[in-house]
Amino acid sequence: MTRFWRNPWFWAGVLLLVLGGLVWSGPATRTQNRARLAPSPDGLPELSLVVAARDIEYCGPATPCGPGRRTDTILYVRVQGNRAWVVAVPRDTYVELEGYQGRINAVFGFLGPEGLARAVEQALGMRVDHYAILTLEVVEKAVDAVDGVDVILPAPMRYEDKAAGLVIDLPQGPYHLNGADAVKYMRFRGWEGSDLGRLDRIKEVLLKVARKAASPEYWPRLPGLVQQLWDGVLTDLTPNEVLPFVRYLQGFELRTATLPVQPREDSPYLFITPEARARFLQTFMNYGTGQVTAVPEARVLILDGTGAGLGERYAQGLARLGLGPFEVRPVLPQAVSQVLVDQALEAGAFYAEAVHLPLVTRYRIHYPADVLIVLGQDLLP
Repeated sequence: MTRFWRNPWFWAGVLLLVLGGLVWSGPATRTQNRARLAPSPDGLPELSLVVAARDIEYCGPATPCGPGRRTDTILYVRVQGNRAWVVAVPRDTYVELEGYQGRINAVFGFLGPEGLARAVEQALGMRVDHYAILTLEVVEKAVDAVDGVDVILPAPMRYEDKAAGLVIDLPQGPYHLNGADAVKYMRFRGWEGSDLGRLDRIKEVLLKVARKAASPEYWPRLPGLVQQLWDGVLTDLTPNEVLPFVRYLQGFELRTATLPVQPREDSPYLFITPEARARFLQTFMNYGTGQVTAVPEARVLILDGTGAGLGERYAQGLARLGLGPFEVRPVLPQAVSQVLVDQALEAGAFYAEAVHLPLVTRYRIHYPADVLIVLGQDLLP
């Protein structure tokens, strides 16, 4: 047992748990009558988890009192061996549960973390084994621990909330964000898409932090950081439950998406339809009727941010698979490689699998394409 505590991959695993629910444990302990992913053909361990971030309660203008009763960021995480799927649940999603009716982000205040886990089970129709409730302070410290993250703003980001003491004023362009600015970036709701766009930025930041945390460069910092972050997490998991699954961290694959919901003219809530949910689960998580095998029709653009001309090589590799031809455009240096989509989830999942890159859903694609294959400097030797 002692050797795991000295293994830097163990600490990377615990940090990933704190950030995004990337954890594994033994047999399920919660609901037994919910749908599950198809068993891994290799018998790999699997686990589901709800990860939520509590908002801040204010006693007066710009006077925080501590963590609030709402969870405005809610993520469902399913891990199977060395693969993970992260589904963001919009905060305005309507649920009815144990006498409560209303937005899913208020369930925690009424029914606690167990109740929130049951609400996410209901929303997705998928089993939830565990929960981890974070605070924004935890996320800020985690971003600082990996020396910040790089983002590109497609438009100016300006917002002011006097009651919360929140001021955001960032012009369009590339930025390197520290922890405090990354939290502002994630909380911003001023662009089109509002809450759904905010969820995409949250997924983007967590993905970048998790990938940097797994780099050997940051291993020496992890032991002290994990204990510091753990104090800010409300969870029914312990670090020891990660130990049997440390071996799967190398070569880890992460995909993120947002649960499809629909507004109604006569309601302030967002609603889930069984048909849309079934299509989403089958396409994104390969759950239900089997895997998609046909090549989806989509406009695909390769953005080469490596600075080393890798875009042409990727285009040639896809051509050898009978795909394309695809246009390659050089762009500003990118830190992280990923596949981005707007609504073309099926096509995004197909090409993410083809190039072995994370899939991230987006709502503001400023290119004539349905799928963007973004190549970053993390691909360089």
